[in-house]
Amino acid sequence: MASITRLLVANRGEIARRVIRTADELGIETVAVFSEPDRGLPFVDEATYAVALGGTTSAESYLDAAKILDAARRTGADAIHPGYGFLSENPGFAEAVTAAGLVWVGPTPSSMRAMALKVEAKRIAADAGVPLVPGAELASDVPDADLLAIGDEVGFPLLVKASAGGGGKGMRIVRSSSDLLEAVAGARREAASSFGDPTVFLERYLERSRHVEVQVFGDVHGDVVHLFERECSIQRRHQKVVEESPSPGATASTLERMYAAAVSLAKAIGYIGAGTVEFLVSGDGEAQEFFFLEMNTRLQVEHPVTEEVTGLDLVEWQLLVAQGEPLPSSQSAIRREGHAIEVRLYAEDPANGYLPSTGLLESWELDEWSEGARVESAVAEGSVVSPYYDPMLAKVICSGATRAEAAADLAQVLRSAGIRGVTTNAAMLAAVLASPEFLEGDTTTAFLDEHRELLAPEADPADLRRHLMAAAMAILEAPAPASASAGSSGSSGSSSAGPGASGSSTTPGSPPSGSSASLAGWRNVPGVPETLALRYRIGAAERTAVVAREWGRAGATYWLCPDAGSDDVVPAQSIASDERFERIDGVRADGPTFPGPRYLDELRLELDGVRSSYDVELRLTGQAAGPGWHGAVDATSVSGALVRSDALALDVEVVEPGAAGSHDGGGTGPTTPVPGTVTHIAVEVGDPVAAGQALVVLEAMKMEHTIRADADGTVEELHVTVGQSVDAHTVVATVTPS
Repeated sequence: MASITRLLVANRGEIARRVIRTADELGIETVAVFSEPDRGLPFVDEATYAVALGGTTSAESYLDAAKILDAARRTGADAIHPGYGFLSENPGFAEAVTAAGLVWVGPTPSSMRAMALKVEAKRIAADAGVPLVPGAELASDVPDADLLAIGDEVGFPLLVKASAGGGGKGMRIVRSSSDLLEAVAGARREAASSFGDPTVFLERYLERSRHVEVQVFGDVHGDVVHLFERECSIQRRHQKVVEESPSPGATASTLERMYAAAVSLAKAIGYIGAGTVEFLVSGDGEAQEFFFLEMNTRLQVEHPVTEEVTGLDLVEWQLLVAQGEPLPSSQSAIRREGHAIEVRLYAEDPANGYLPSTGLLESWELDEWSEGARVESAVAEGSVVSPYYDPMLAKVICSGATRAEAAADLAQVLRSAGIRGVTTNAAMLAAVLASPEFLEGDTTTAFLDEHRELLAPEADPADLRRHLMAAAMAILEAPAPASASAGSSGSSGSSSAGPGASGSSTTPGSPPSGSSASLAGWRNVPGVPETLALRYRIGAAERTAVVAREWGRAGATYWLCPDAGSDDVVPAQSIASDERFERIDGVRADGPTFPGPRYLDELRLELDGVRSSYDVELRLTGQAAGPGWHGAVDATSVSGALVRSDALALDVEVVEPGAAGSHDGGGTGPTTPVPGTVTHIAVEVGDPVAAGQALVVLEAMKMEHTIRADADGTVEELHVTVGQSVDAHTVVATVTPS
């Protein structure tokens, strides 16, 4: 086979960056392709060349084989790496690539076809002697009565699964026959949208099983090896969110049999390149069983877990094998050491049904704050998270000598990650990693259903108070423009009360010279404090903290109520600013992509007798953002702050006390929770509906969201049509209550 000199990566986001990185290390030039929403993402600029595909949706860009092949022709690429998802498991595309004289970095089309349709893959696995989960195929025109009978025969609970897909798309869990028809219809729609094939089948759902997969690799010379297993049991919406190696629950005997079964299946189909054979593991000890699920004929999202414990580069292996070289290592030479855990950081709200979150990433400090962790990110500060693709922002991986060490390090990285602009699942992931059940290895596919308290974890009250106080003092004690103009020549640290200056009082009973007396709520009257309201979110609720600063002869005293709207109010905490608060460093920062200036503070704060350090990023508006600003901050121009320590990253917004929450919304009927595309309307005008009945189905970020009736009533008007793109909080129907 010919050597690869210029590689086109037919994908986006973090996997495109991952492939580009290894190609660069091997001296291979790269070509990125991108849709219009992805134009500003990092992978576009990191490739040697980049080609605009146009369009916004997957179908208009990354699923358009003709556009990708044309991009390869125009840039002189001699090979194509498909990443995962999109066209990565499309045998027709693989054939088109080779027909164009290009190297296909992946398995042969025949191997892909053998495993592409899960029903056929199960037949092949059964012939190879691999045990299967009970299930049933479904004809596209099966009558409802027959479908219900088939469901009863398979047994409940069961899964409806897309035959052509993966990644949890087109999958529904059904616990009773009354929900089967709607689940099959929804799975067919999602499968058709994601994979172009609406075929689905039924499979018994094994409660409290483990999802364990074996990484296999084959070459053109007929050799196949395994690279051990990964456990991926912790899932939301049947998509993995935590992956690790070794498995904490599969026995050594089970694993040896699974390794052998995976290699045998790969050899049976003449497999070349990276692939993963997935199993369900049920039971414990000697009674433990495993069942074949499917084979993914591509590189998996979670492949860094295997790389971390084996020290191998799987993308490098892919490129070498695609050029006809033998596997770089024999089975006996492949070793595993330590433990690695990966989490998938999503732009979504676990406490609100995993709703995806879109918008501008105003702060993205994960890479900087992830010392000791491996971060594979799709985004950077200033990136726009669009509604058109999967909401994964990054994969974060930590490894250690023990599982407990890896989990502790990874949880700390997630807690201190500085991310603002979209809601993420970082707090949930950190809570999972620190939970006793996880640390004991009790990880099954039911984990998140059984531990729903982890979806909206609360912060430690003492940590929360300290972070709120650090935010308030950073805002209220910030050096003011007047101080800067008096002693500044234009640099960011030249004012006497500017960066590096203490916020302590200089004149008893009056504000310090480095703070703004014009802050709304400030009163130059003894006993009448100035107030500051900070909106923030911890757990599932949005809250407002109230901070008061009162001036006396000894200086300023701060009072804090962490939750002004709670019936269970935490007692107010007070702190004298004198010798309790110290600004270590401060500097204005204009990010290369983030619109507008910020003020970065490093603070020390003593509260409740505990002294600790914080990084604070103040977000500035008004005069501080003007051209005459020289590094000083006017508190009236601060719109919010991001406060970070090893224990917590807290984002606060400055608001007027009693102001409405940012998520309050109007509307006169059921509304869309996120921006997306209407894919199905389940009712017509005049239909009677019951509370909870499906009205409209919306697709956003590759997931379906069903909008249901709030109460019994009659559909008076429909405000959307199939195929329509809608914003969040769009009213979809007017329903008159009964």
